[in-house]
Amino acid sequence: MTINKETIEGGFNEVGGKVEGAIGEAFGDSKTQAEGTIHELKGKAEQAYGKAKDVYGKATERAKEWADHAPETVREARERAQRLADESSAKVRQTVQEQPVAVLAGGIALGFVVGWLLSGRRD
Repeated sequence: MTINKETIEGGFNEVGGKVEGAIGEAFGDSKTQAEGTIHELKGKAEQAYGKAKDVYGKATERAKEWADHAPETVREARERAQRLADESSAKVRQTVQEQPVAVLAGGIALGFVVGWLLSGRRD
């Protein structure tokens, strides 16, 4: 965790508030004790703000890194998709060349099934 101004000041205010509250309690001064509690809570709030600020900064930095790498990732995905399409086309071409009659029969059968489904008659 990065230490920032708010986290440090919050830590000091929290400790100071605890000390102030203890002094007020020791001397029976309810006003000093209440002010100590207020300073302690203020310190905790400042520390929480400091931590949130740190998390926001890290998230912003990570988002910038992703944005910087996005073009490269897209290029790699495009190249992979092209390679897979080329491989698939080559396999289909090879199957058609090795077994033309089977591919033709399969295509005719598929055509009949599609025509039957689209005709709406299923008697």
